[in-house]
Amino acid sequence: MAEKIVSPGVFTKENDLSFLQQGVSEIGAAFIGPFKEGPLTPTIVNSQAEFEQLFGSVDDTYYTPLAVQNYLREAGTATICRVAGTLGYTETAPLLLIAASGSQSGALGVLFNTSGSANAGFSNAAVSDRNGGGDFSLTGTNLGYSASLAVASVDDIEAVFGTSPYGANGAYSYAFFKENGFLFNTGSYTLSNSDGLNVGAYTASFTANVSASVVVLDSQSFSGSAGTGEACEALTPYIQSQLISGQRYNLFQFETIGAGNAANTKVKVGITNIKAAGSTAGTDYGTFTVVVRAFNDTDKKKVILETYSNVNLDPNSPNFISRVIGDRKLTINSLGKITEVGDWVNNSKYIRISNLNEAAPIQAVPFAHAAYKLFVKAGVHANAIPRVTFSTGSVSDTTKYSGIDFDNNADNKIYMKPIPNSAGNGSNAVFSLDTICGLTLTSTASTEIAKRQFIVGFQEGFDGYSPATHGSDIDAATTNGKAAYAKHINALSNADEWDINMVVAPHVNRADHSAVFTSILDMVEQRNDCFFIADAGNASTSLTATISQASAVDSNMVATYYPWIKTIDVNTNKLITVPPSVLLPGVFAANDRVAAEWFAPAGLNRGGLIGAVSVLNRLTQSEKDELYEGKVNPIVQFPGQGIVVFGQKTLQDKPSALDRINVRRLLLTVRKYIASTSRYLVFEQNTSETRNRFLNIVNPYLESIQQRQGLYAFRVVMDETNNTPDVIDRNIMKGAIYLQPTKTAEFIQIDFNILPTGAAFNG
Repeated sequence: MAEKIVSPGVFTKENDLSFLQQGVSEIGAAFIGPFKEGPLTPTIVNSQAEFEQLFGSVDDTYYTPLAVQNYLREAGTATICRVAGTLGYTETAPLLLIAASGSQSGALGVLFNTSGSANAGFSNAAVSDRNGGGDFSLTGTNLGYSASLAVASVDDIEAVFGTSPYGANGAYSYAFFKENGFLFNTGSYTLSNSDGLNVGAYTASFTANVSASVVVLDSQSFSGSAGTGEACEALTPYIQSQLISGQRYNLFQFETIGAGNAANTKVKVGITNIKAAGSTAGTDYGTFTVVVRAFNDTDKKKVILETYSNVNLDPNSPNFISRVIGDRKLTINSLGKITEVGDWVNNSKYIRISNLNEAAPIQAVPFAHAAYKLFVKAGVHANAIPRVTFSTGSVSDTTKYSGIDFDNNADNKIYMKPIPNSAGNGSNAVFSLDTICGLTLTSTASTEIAKRQFIVGFQEGFDGYSPATHGSDIDAATTNGKAAYAKHINALSNADEWDINMVVAPHVNRADHSAVFTSILDMVEQRNDCFFIADAGNASTSLTATISQASAVDSNMVATYYPWIKTIDVNTNKLITVPPSVLLPGVFAANDRVAAEWFAPAGLNRGGLIGAVSVLNRLTQSEKDELYEGKVNPIVQFPGQGIVVFGQKTLQDKPSALDRINVRRLLLTVRKYIASTSRYLVFEQNTSETRNRFLNIVNPYLESIQQRQGLYAFRVVMDETNNTPDVIDRNIMKGAIYLQPTKTAEFIQIDFNILPTGAAFNG
């Protein structure tokens, strides 16, 4: 009912036009690609520090972390989609090198294939005893190297073969047991080309008291802990109970939040302050403390990342270990569907509880753990491989942890490598505080309790692909790479779950990976609320070929740039070459921060590429013209003014306002805002009051864009003219928004007119 005004006066009222505008949270870019470590499902990060804590430090191993770093320098949030392997791999016939002296024998090294190996492993190698005195010959192909297994030698197997799987040698040192090697230092163990033939014939000779053998192992199949071949998180051996009536019970495992090879050596976990059942008030269960430590710390210099005190195995207790640390885990299938298992939110940044045994006796407390698995499938030769050595703590120094001894035996770290299928325990033993360390739970003395602590490491973290492939197999014919990307592309297609405004995939370019490129673009167009910064070609793709790739795409949801750029990796101080999509996210984010999405991320004011040192192709004016006509945005090196993006075209063929990035992103921004805030009106009454609420949201927002030079004019219609009775009867509330977006001044023409002497300047 209208307010009735009778006598003269000034009457004021308030209209709250800000209603529901808080419904839009900060939205950022999605980055799809390989990372050294981190979760396997899309993960939102809100700072560079949070990103590095989850996905590792930034270096030039992959382009994607560099792109994230450039973006987060200017923006506040990003969605990280870590692409990892899906099929596992097979290591063909690795070589196990064994030495013996008297009653002692053991493996001294393991050689795996490199990416440059032409012989695909040692599968054609043959071992024969040359003279019965410890000499042997190994015949193979492309393995003509001379090396020594003597630990102190300058040409040991690590020096000769290297430790990188990317070397040009036929093999690399996957494991070199230096501690074990000290047992055989009296012997000379050399591997050399014996007959001067280029067929890889080797001989090994030892002093009289050392003999040797070389074993070609069966092929090693790596397919992760689930056996599917997909990348997976790392797990500790089962944490076990004290002996209860002569039996140990599996209690639980710790699992890393991040996945992959790197997860094995990110942290280790200590269990300390172990108290018997019934000794702590308020619970019939025993209690203990969990300490998450940096993997490379020592007992003398501990780096404690997290501490969870006085936890227990009582599901009804507020100190229940799963409740305190967390046990939730997300998995993603080939269709991008994300499934959550576990009951308790993950409070730890590093670990979760896995495989909890709810049937364990109430008096059980962590007092042992299962044996570590071998890092190779060695078959009958398993016992030749040095076992994990344990520290038994110290009576006089209770700061020392029992358990796997990383401080004094670096060979133990070799066990943190990925585990092949059917790998046994070899001679590795179950660790226990009672049997190995001689401790019991009966004593309540503080000094005795202080000794009840042990450390445990992680195994089975797996990247899902061979370390020799670098994880970058994503060409159109490679189903492994396509499937890995498809998971995240399909997941991001769910706009209700993943709110993003931009997509970046720096390892994908259309010239080499057209199938993945097209999948990303299809997802972006289907969402219709984000923009794809894409690469048309690789570092060697010519200007003409780049234009050809761009001409094959007709879409205003994507833009490409040329050429590739040289930049300094600030973390390694190395000069590296990167695709434009590594630095462009930072340009877009900076543009949005200092101006807005409807301003062009280009030009000297907002198009500067921070960190760029040079371009791979310094463009002439005619080349810039050719690129811009071909819908490719030039990256130009101006003397004294830096390297600048000098174009803002989308890949749309038809000339219209949407063939420019600033207009396309204006509409994306408006659509996303209005769609997000209007969700609160769904299921409200379809009346003029609800329609006015919509107008009170949209009109002030568009007015603010107009005031900030995004629109020349606009009009919003949502009334009886488009909400007729038949529309309302179909449960529809219809609106229409008309926009006149501002255009950028990309071509500035200035006429210089030369006038005769005496001419008058009118006006």
